[in-house]
Amino acid sequence: MENYKLSWKNLIGHAATADYLKKNIAEQKFPHAVIFSGEEGIGKRLAAEICAAALLCENPVEGEPCGVCENCRLVAAKTHPDFYIVEAEATKTARNIKIGQIRDLQSEAALRPINSARRVMIIDGAELMNNAAANCLLKTIEEPPSQTIFILLTASRSSLMMTIRSRCLTVNFDKISAKKIRDFLISQGTEETAAENLSVIADGSLGRALNLKDSGGAELRETALNLLEKISRAELTSEEIFKFGAEVADWSRDKFSDFLNHIQKLLRDICFADFMELRNPDLSSRLSKIKIPERKIFLMIETGAEFHKRLKSNANLRLLAEAYLMKMKKIYQRG
Repeated sequence: MENYKLSWKNLIGHAATADYLKKNIAEQKFPHAVIFSGEEGIGKRLAAEICAAALLCENPVEGEPCGVCENCRLVAAKTHPDFYIVEAEATKTARNIKIGQIRDLQSEAALRPINSARRVMIIDGAELMNNAAANCLLKTIEEPPSQTIFILLTASRSSLMMTIRSRCLTVNFDKISAKKIRDFLISQGTEETAAENLSVIADGSLGRALNLKDSGGAELRETALNLLEKISRAELTSEEIFKFGAEVADWSRDKFSDFLNHIQKLLRDICFADFMELRNPDLSSRLSKIKIPERKIFLMIETGAEFHKRLKSNANLRLLAEAYLMKMKKIYQRG
């Protein structure tokens, strides 16, 4: 299996981090509890699974899983008896990890390894643990089974309990350069212009770039920019707002969250174009023509943050979208 996916060769943009992890695995110094911290879709999950394969592999070579032994194959298939993953579960309001899931993990962690010399537990989205789940995990990390390794993945390390953070080694995953994302997309058959646009919008996350490619992310940014241009020219009508709301009714909450993020980044680019690197450099010409007073931009950004919070409730998506644009329009029209 020469192209086996659980190989460090397939982790894009984190060469130094990969070398560090490989070295710890090869020297048998991998910590019993580690936090992989970085943006969503940046490669933390793949890195964790590669670590698991290497730690459980029958014939690892300098921290690289062989990819052909039974243990490597079982980890890749997520059927290895000594490999366990906890993921957030969706509810009506938000995704979270509940205490029952951590208790199940505790039970698994306490078992003796079956196929290997150790067990590897991954908690994906560790910041989404509720308080009961986090306290439950803390007890396990404080007195870990000697043969068990815990890898916590988080996009918000600061949201984890301080006591959990203090008992884990943190490995940071930095944003991937736009060029590396662009080159990867092109290598996978994406048209060059589309790859260029997606690499900018992705904001350092290859996973986000791939998701945006599949979900029409470039088009969503264009929708956000068109609406912002209309607001800045006082041309956005109530009819257009209601039409947009009807379209949003068919969106996922994640898609509307992405739309809000696009507006926020565009506003920051308009406000700080002379002082900071643009988040959307390919749109600099159009953004320079949008004239919104600074104090109104700050109010609009605050509004975006407010609606992000409201999005986490069970609010009706169509009404939320309409209320957001109406408030943005009202902010611009104020004297």
